[in-house]
Amino acid sequence: MPVGSLKNKIYGLALPLAGKRCEWRNADDTSLARILKKHHVVGGCIQRFENGRLTDCHAVGYASLTGERRTVAADTVFRTASVAKMVTALLVFRLQTLGRLSVQQEVSELLGYPVRNPYFPDAPVTLAMLLSHTSGIVDSPAYFAAFQRHTPLPELLKERSAYLPVVPGTAFRYSNLAAGMIGCLLETLTGSSLEELAQKELFQPLGVEATFDASKLDPARTADSWRVLPAALAFDAEKRIAQAAMIEKADPEQHYLLASGNLYLTAPALAKLTLAAWNGAEGFLDEKSLAQMHRPVMQWPEPEVNMKHGMGLFQINDEKVYAKPLWGHQGFAYGAVNGVFFDEDGNGFAALNSGASERRTGHLALINRDLINWAMKTQRSNG
Repeated sequence: MPVGSLKNKIYGLALPLAGKRCEWRNADDTSLARILKKHHVVGGCIQRFENGRLTDCHAVGYASLTGERRTVAADTVFRTASVAKMVTALLVFRLQTLGRLSVQQEVSELLGYPVRNPYFPDAPVTLAMLLSHTSGIVDSPAYFAAFQRHTPLPELLKERSAYLPVVPGTAFRYSNLAAGMIGCLLETLTGSSLEELAQKELFQPLGVEATFDASKLDPARTADSWRVLPAALAFDAEKRIAQAAMIEKADPEQHYLLASGNLYLTAPALAKLTLAAWNGAEGFLDEKSLAQMHRPVMQWPEPEVNMKHGMGLFQINDEKVYAKPLWGHQGFAYGAVNGVFFDEDGNGFAALNSGASERRTGHLALINRDLINWAMKTQRSNG
């Protein structure tokens, strides 16, 4: 992923020359097709919604380029990457609505063992801080090594390098480890696996087909993911599904890789969950929880786009992007660049793909910036 203005500039210069070119022609919207081709999308599905209702769904390109090629359809399942953090936040706020937890509770209380920043051992770390990336817990070298070593969470949290030298709650640092910990503390609190809990309290009540358990997936419906620069297959869905172990029970010492990005679902399903984050789904979230989810907490460090992060959502309040404030989330992983965005009136989209240009302005992916313009312009013309 190109991070920083210089790397993004170099990436942008190299993409037309060395980037993987689109191999598809099927598109039912020429303006959308131009955007997706511009950003070298391998295949994708975009589900729009207006005034809180799903409208048009556009499926373009390929879910797989290996063997017998599979085209993307409305029921193609994608890995969401970090958009899973928004969905995990929905689950947290549903449990808060039910009175089973509070986002102001200390992480130590929820996990059952002390979690303290060694630089400020007297300062509490709360669930709200994990949700808003202000806990001071960061993605340490030991965290990345744990992808292969399966290091228990308590051991990772003993590493001094897992913490910023700042008082918890006072600084923003995007953290996959902190987000993944949320799944672990939910498992500790409830005794259920994150998968079981999400099915019971989130997906089934909202009528959504989704899973954190890759072993449940159908390879014939699940998309691969390509990096388009340099061109390479980065996520082989069939191989990942074959190697996946079934999530049979809670394992809060090991399940810190689920909530941060390992969620699988279709674009229409993601749009339904996004609408729940918009208006609380008629009481699914109470007013307090919905307000907490929407309220910005801390500014993103990149100045190019005015963005603030809250608990599970970030807010764009920049007229260069859109005339009104937008809420949403993005997901970057294995070459896929996903996104969900909505305004206060329930207009927006959910977009998932199997590979695209990773170029950004600040933190906002350029493909998502263009999709915001397309989706909202389409809404205005329809209105």
